[in-house]
Amino acid sequence: MNYSFLLLFIAVFFTATICAQTRSSGIFRTAKDFESGKLEYAIRCDSQSHKINTDPLFKRSRVIVKHEGKTYKIDKNSVYAVRYCSGAVERLYQKKVYPMVNPGEDILLYKVFTASMGKSQPAQTKWYFSKDASSLIQPLTIGNLVAAFPDNHAFHDAVMAEFKTDSELPRYDDAHKMMRINRLYGNTKKH
Repeated sequence: MNYSFLLLFIAVFFTATICAQTRSSGIFRTAKDFESGKLEYAIRCDSQSHKINTDPLFKRSRVIVKHEGKTYKIDKNSVYAVRYCSGAVERLYQKKVYPMVNPGEDILLYKVFTASMGKSQPAQTKWYFSKDASSLIQPLTIGNLVAAFPDNHAFHDAVMAEFKTDSELPRYDDAHKMMRINRLYGNTKKH
């Protein structure tokens, strides 16, 4: 019994160590780089550090990267996304930042929070999606989602049956550990 516990402990420790070593941060220049995991200005989060600022004061059209003691100013139009050590991924699209909710899934969802601007504009959360990594970002609505996949009628039917309002679309599927939209899409896409 003690031997199997020791083996289990070693396996868990080894797995945690491997996962910690592979966590990295940096920028993705293109959607293809994002899909393949190819980071530029990359660091290993367990042993290195750098700073990436996607919304610097007075330089809103640039991403500022402090990497290995040097500062790089990169035009936002030439950066697809940024991955941080926390695991968060932000896609830069039309000079705006879209925090990605589900980086490993087919249909990508983005959750944008806007702070309150007094009584006239309360804080809001808006949801967006892109049908894949290289597609445009658009508001997450049933109509937009169905229109993004014009030939997948099984997906249209599944979405219409599953969701009654747009506010239900960003639902997470606990059983399958993915966004519900992607579960439906995976069940209906043509192979």
